[in-house]
Amino acid sequence: MIWLAFILGIGGSLHCAGMCGPLVFSVQKSYGIKGAQIGVWLYHSGRILAYVFLAFIVSLIRLPADIFGFQQQISLVSGILLLLLVFKNKIPWVRKSLDFISTKLAVRMQSLNRYKSSLPLLGFLNGLLPCGLSYSAAVISLNYQGLNESLLFMVFFGVGTVPMFLIASYLGSKISKLNFSVNRYMRYALVFTALLLMVRGAGLGIPYLSPTIDIETADVSCCQKPN
Repeated sequence: MIWLAFILGIGGSLHCAGMCGPLVFSVQKSYGIKGAQIGVWLYHSGRILAYVFLAFIVSLIRLPADIFGFQQQISLVSGILLLLLVFKNKIPWVRKSLDFISTKLAVRMQSLNRYKSSLPLLGFLNGLLPCGLSYSAAVISLNYQGLNESLLFMVFFGVGTVPMFLIASYLGSKISKLNFSVNRYMRYALVFTALLLMVRGAGLGIPYLSPTIDIETADVSCCQKPN
């Protein structure tokens, strides 16, 4: 789990850096931060904390499933959510909702006083900005059984994004030129993941890929030991 989260963070960090790297560069310039000073780590600590918060919010979806015994359907729901995020620009109500969140967060970020003490909060708000990758990572974390595992998943996802963010903070807007091709391949990977989750959650009786789970006994069709 930890390595999967870290690899997802590393692999998608160029996307994150392309989208938010110039913002990080602007913050560093505004606050007079150079290199890897403590202010940079405060900023990224706040951003990683926001990822954990996203996982916590998304995990609330799992509560009804745990109560009524529909855990397998979580995979189906998370796959659908992933597809909504991937194709958000083609779905008006999803696009408008995310634009609303972006606007509110941007206004709040601009209203903060320019003191280094506000850097963790700025990082936190940055982490909450609608991003296909970070939101998708939060949805994927939903598939882990416990809340602690989901939160830990997002911690290591965030840690995996830090190295490229540090590089992007030096390059500024130049890194955004690489973002287009990365976005395309990341979109393919997320669609593939979404389809796998939906097939897994459908309970089609396909061993290991889409097993059938008995709600009452929790027996998995592909994992029962022979008598």
